[in-house]
Amino acid sequence: MKTETTSKELSLEFFKELYERAKNAFSETAEEFERHLEQYRGSKAIDGSTEEALTVRNVTYEIIESQVSSEIPMPKVDPAAYSDARGRNAHTVEMLCASVRDKLPFEEMNDIDERNTYIFGGGVWLVEWDNSIKTHNTVGDVKITIWSPSHFVGQPKIYDIDDMEYCFIHFETTKEDLMRKYDVTLDVAEETESEDNDSDETATVVVCYYKDDNDKICQYIWSGDTELQDIEDFYSRKKYICKNCGKRKELCNCDNPDYEMQDDEYEELDHDIVLTDGSVIHANSPVMKDGQVVTETAKQQAFLEDGSAAMDEVNGILIPQTIDVQVPKMEPTRLPYYTPTKFPIVIRKNTSQEDCLLGQSDCEFIRPEQQEINKIMSRISDKLMKAGVYPTAPEDYAGQFDNGLYENVIKVGQDNYKLFGRIDLQVNIQQDIEMAERHYDHAKRILGITDSYQGQADNTATSGKAKQIQVQQAAGRLDSKRRMKNAAYTEIDEIIFQYFLAYADEPRVNSFKDSQGRLQNATFNRYDFIERDENGEYYYNFSYLFDTDQTGDVEKSRETIWSENRLNFQNGCYGNPQELETLLIFWQQMEKHHYPDARDMVERIRGIIEAQRQAMQQQIAQQKAENDKLRTQKIMAEDKAAGAEGYIDYLKNFQGGNR
Repeated sequence: MKTETTSKELSLEFFKELYERAKNAFSETAEEFERHLEQYRGSKAIDGSTEEALTVRNVTYEIIESQVSSEIPMPKVDPAAYSDARGRNAHTVEMLCASVRDKLPFEEMNDIDERNTYIFGGGVWLVEWDNSIKTHNTVGDVKITIWSPSHFVGQPKIYDIDDMEYCFIHFETTKEDLMRKYDVTLDVAEETESEDNDSDETATVVVCYYKDDNDKICQYIWSGDTELQDIEDFYSRKKYICKNCGKRKELCNCDNPDYEMQDDEYEELDHDIVLTDGSVIHANSPVMKDGQVVTETAKQQAFLEDGSAAMDEVNGILIPQTIDVQVPKMEPTRLPYYTPTKFPIVIRKNTSQEDCLLGQSDCEFIRPEQQEINKIMSRISDKLMKAGVYPTAPEDYAGQFDNGLYENVIKVGQDNYKLFGRIDLQVNIQQDIEMAERHYDHAKRILGITDSYQGQADNTATSGKAKQIQVQQAAGRLDSKRRMKNAAYTEIDEIIFQYFLAYADEPRVNSFKDSQGRLQNATFNRYDFIERDENGEYYYNFSYLFDTDQTGDVEKSRETIWSENRLNFQNGCYGNPQELETLLIFWQQMEKHHYPDARDMVERIRGIIEAQRQAMQQQIAQQKAENDKLRTQKIMAEDKAAGAEGYIDYLKNFQGGNR
């Protein structure tokens, strides 16, 4: 996208105009978002009427809440072309993404995203790299924010985020946060403006992500008429070079330095890099040209055939003889920095529809039913409020009724009624209730929600197995929504991987549980992904296939998995049920699927097995000691017997010699 601007003022005007055009094109969608949100909250508005409903049965809220899932898809990564090293790297990336889920409040973000998706038709995730997140050993980490789609404005008529040339995120924040995040002065922060309110403490920030002529991601940020940040090639590494001496900021010694920010494309190694598998990227590498190693002439010690060093005598002094040899020409190893390629925004769709950036809103499809239910419930309320039993009294009766329930008294003539009586004006609302329930059932059928899926009484299922099948069928109709959720998490994982590949200079250690339930470490080292092509060029191999683990959803079927584990244990699928090792495997499986107190059972059985192992070792040691003792005694006895026999032979020989 060409900005066609040369100054900050022109840049600001350009982006503000671009934002206003996109926002105007988005206005109808924004109105729909507001209407859907009000419907979810139980709005009394009746379409096409200025009068509101008297009461609301909020079936929209009920149906949407029944679909909310606490499942957080787990990452699954495979190399595009397999090798042992790439397989290890894929496993490391899986553990990295799982660790990010554990560190960040994904449970809370997922809860918000679930409702955003069903209400608006989609959710917006912003995935950023934040260098301000520091620990004792690391600098930078991933920061993820969940936004309502009302905070996102995309390029008009473009329905895929990757195909857009630009898009916007707008949000409200404090002016103190502007100073910390964008490194602006207090005077600049005070110049910012807020669109939503008149508060002097907050400001509306608009962030534009756009692509330049080279398809590089750029960022422009402003608030009101104040520019906050303008970064071209936003993802590239940056370095500050002094215009006076041409040195980096870290090496500059100028009295009045004038720094200019430039992209940093390569890092030149000053020491060997040891990879996770023990291999090394050396600080100096052979020079390659056209796929061949470039050589140069060097002097080398000459040796004779017997292996001794060849020497020359010069003026009576022996000097080592050298010869010219061709050796590889070496140069400092230069490793390129990886640059991410995707927008930092991920769109989760509800269910896809043609020519739409987001998906289909559940509120939109059940709105007619919600409207009819509101009208019927208002009619029922109106009937009940006007109906009742009214007392009758003579026309000339001037007394008062002590019972406060009878506010309206009907005066009648004595010719037709008794002196005092009553008139029953109660109405029949049974048909209204049946009609409201019919619309409610229609709304559920539209979205594929059954009574069994909601956990309500369902007389059509006469057995536990039949009820389970009903729930599975309902989940099958909702499978499209689950797949869209998995697709969004897949994109999030891919962006996380790209960020760590680009900016995580220090190895990141992440823990995981192996098949034995033991905690292990998986170290993510971005240098592990560096390979060298035939021309000797180093490059990052980022060709990995991202997916979600389909076996990771245990939230809704834990009881079923527990039952299957028990059945497998009883049938001997884990081994002999009478053996402790088999029992340990069973409880490790139960621990994996969060069975209560399973971890305590695992530790207890491990303790018993360890105690038995130590007792066995002691028994073996005692038996070995006894065997050694018996062997020693036997040897001593044999030696003693051999000594006695030798002495007898000696006496015999001695006596024979005397004779």
